[in-house]
Amino acid sequence: MVGDTLHASCQTLKDTWQNTSMPALNVCLNSITRNGDIANIDGNLLCMPDLPKVHGAASFPMPETQLNEWIYSSRNSELYRHSWDIWAGLNHVVGTVNKVPVRAFETWSTPTLMLYQINSGKMLQANASTAKHSTVGALPALELQQPHQFLNITPRLKAAAPDQANVGDTKIFVSVAYNPPAAQHAVNNKLFLQKTLDQYVKNGYTEVPNFPSNAITIKPVYKHISAQKYANKLYVMPGWPGTPSPAKAFLEQDWGSCVYINIKGSGQGGNSIDQGCKGPNTSNTFYLNNFIHHQLTAEEAKVVQKQITGREVVSGDYIILVGMHVTTREIKRWAWQTYWWSANSDQPYLPSNAEIAAFRKQSPLDPAANHYAMAVAYQMVQPAQPITGGQNTGSSLIAYNPHLEAGFDPGVFQSCASVGGAYAAPSDTNCNKPDPSINRYGVQSNCMTCHNMAMYNPKTNYKDKANRQKPYATDFYMSLQDKAFDGSLKLDFAWSLLGYMQDDSK
Repeated sequence: MVGDTLHASCQTLKDTWQNTSMPALNVCLNSITRNGDIANIDGNLLCMPDLPKVHGAASFPMPETQLNEWIYSSRNSELYRHSWDIWAGLNHVVGTVNKVPVRAFETWSTPTLMLYQINSGKMLQANASTAKHSTVGALPALELQQPHQFLNITPRLKAAAPDQANVGDTKIFVSVAYNPPAAQHAVNNKLFLQKTLDQYVKNGYTEVPNFPSNAITIKPVYKHISAQKYANKLYVMPGWPGTPSPAKAFLEQDWGSCVYINIKGSGQGGNSIDQGCKGPNTSNTFYLNNFIHHQLTAEEAKVVQKQITGREVVSGDYIILVGMHVTTREIKRWAWQTYWWSANSDQPYLPSNAEIAAFRKQSPLDPAANHYAMAVAYQMVQPAQPITGGQNTGSSLIAYNPHLEAGFDPGVFQSCASVGGAYAAPSDTNCNKPDPSINRYGVQSNCMTCHNMAMYNPKTNYKDKANRQKPYATDFYMSLQDKAFDGSLKLDFAWSLLGYMQDDSK
């Protein structure tokens, strides 16, 4: 160490060694006191706090008592401000990997990395270097795949081939990642192993050990752009036109609106979608700098190509971020926020709105991160009900991501209900009743309600991957002590534990 700079020789993914350094070491050490990390990513040292603090007024984790005060007194403005600060922290640049700036969320651990650490018998301690895994490229964020929850809508997805739908490229890829405190908790408790969950059931547990209050889990959503294919023409993708009325399954292929991306230029870009996909103009054409994006190196392209099929991925191609689910364990039922790219982030379409967008300006965001809309779910219904013993009354609080849940039809869900009224008792049969008061579609869902249903049932056959995405729920109130959990092990709202669970045969 020289002065306040840490110098080291670090191993790369090619099993070579390179000299690297990390400036402002003392600042980093102060920021990682709550189970943060100093990581080696492809031979580069990076500081990895639980969440970078982006300005003096930002606080993470926010005390649960404070958040509850805002939730139960309907001080939505404070919740919006806090969620935008979380977005700013996620997007804070924490260093460089091979001279490319890296945002905080791009460095976090994927389930593959965590399973590698679990199976190698290594305990993930605070400030320990992130383990190297042979199947992951320079950035963990590049571990891409089709969303697990799309297993139950695959037939409709196959009906519209990517780049052939009249709205452009409808294919998305996702990754899942945990920040250092969440990863440490999952690894040390071996929560991704089926035998661990079985042992908890055997020992009489009704839920897994709860994640710490500064845990964050995310699901980024990307699109891939071929640099060669779109070198001399515009890339086209669907533009979100807002929640449909009446509610229906609304896959990207059904949106009927387009946006156009010029990968060769740069600039401010337009401010609207092209409804009807009539053709590009200055108002609906954008540039890569209007998106959070990453250009793939040759090594990264090889990694991504192994994970996605149906298209060629080569060096120089781009992945652009079109959405992200984010949840923090600051409250018992987690705090939920979801983000998606918006052509006009000051006037976003539902499930966001201009009021939510206005608070974005109070958080320090770079121009790319500033191009996203947000919906939040700090509760299941309005007004907020207690976590146990509440009533399914009031009105719905809708929070979903257009790229992930909008395409869900009633067949995806196993529990549907109205909020109040004749169908307030959740059931699977409600999902088949065409009563307009019943929340039956993905555009009538709430992150908190659906993730409350994340549970492990030892009698379920999880070798059938579709069973790892059940039971899903639309928006309604349910208690943490609901009878739906009888005989099951609650997973602390983490569907990812089930989705990536290593079964007993491994």
